[in-house]
Amino acid sequence: MAPDRQGVTVVGSVHMDLIAVADRLPRHGESLIGRSFAAFPGGKAGNQAAQVAGNDCPAFLVARLGDDHFGRELRERLMAKGVDTSRVAIDPKIPTGASPLLVGGDGEYASIIVPGAAARLSEADIDAARPAIARSAALILQLEIPVGVTAYAARVARELGALIVLNASPAPESAADIPDDLWRRVGLLVVNAFEAARLGAPADATAASWLRENLGVATVVVTLGGDGAVATGASGTSHAPSWSVDVVETVGAGDAFIGTLVAELVRGTPLPDALPYATAAGALAVTRHGAFDALPSRAEIATFIAGQSPHR
Repeated sequence: MAPDRQGVTVVGSVHMDLIAVADRLPRHGESLIGRSFAAFPGGKAGNQAAQVAGNDCPAFLVARLGDDHFGRELRERLMAKGVDTSRVAIDPKIPTGASPLLVGGDGEYASIIVPGAAARLSEADIDAARPAIARSAALILQLEIPVGVTAYAARVARELGALIVLNASPAPESAADIPDDLWRRVGLLVVNAFEAARLGAPADATAASWLRENLGVATVVVTLGGDGAVATGASGTSHAPSWSVDVVETVGAGDAFIGTLVAELVRGTPLPDALPYATAAGALAVTRHGAFDALPSRAEIATFIAGQSPHR
């Protein structure tokens, strides 16, 4: 990557996570008494941008918020994390999005994403962010906003010479739900095992290689939760084992992983060496409540790695 382009632009959704914690997740039609409730900044784009910034890498966020209390709080919290929010548009008509989350005692969760203003992110917003994209070595995309806008952002970023990173989440019904013109521009695909299966990959150790071969993406990374992560690209396949930690919540672990991975790649770290940093970031994130507040700094990741051994 060009040494004069050290930033990362993240395009997508920012909303408020409304998290209720109980001993377990409720069954269909069941009501439970919870242990706690809290509101945290959320949305994959916001979390990933905050993690990029926490890894001492310039982070530019392209998103849309409502002109309301949630919107103002989210913008302030992102700025406090070091994220450049000058390309975050304020929508005068539609409120900021929100995501109710239910978290069980084992840390697993279920959520409903209500995008709000984020769903109105437009091609005009992407065009307004061209100066930031031009300063970035990579563009991170997800699937929480209209896919046409996501594809347009990839087109602009490719014209400007940035690596296109797609986090195919929330999982589409199939790979065909993602336009061909977006697939053609993706240079790095990051998915978890469930998302990989939705894209057609087999549920085994060959998933990353299968996706690379069948989707035509140069580099694919599949996160495997407690089994670490696998990456495959032109230089071969790498596996980073997981880390032994006490799980509090798994919310945001994937965002911590992606933000760290891309920041390290932009810094010039080879993929096999960047992968353990990313899995360590995800491991640290699950030891804390919430997603946004659980994101670790680069210094915390380095300290954690120095004092731990991978759980193989």
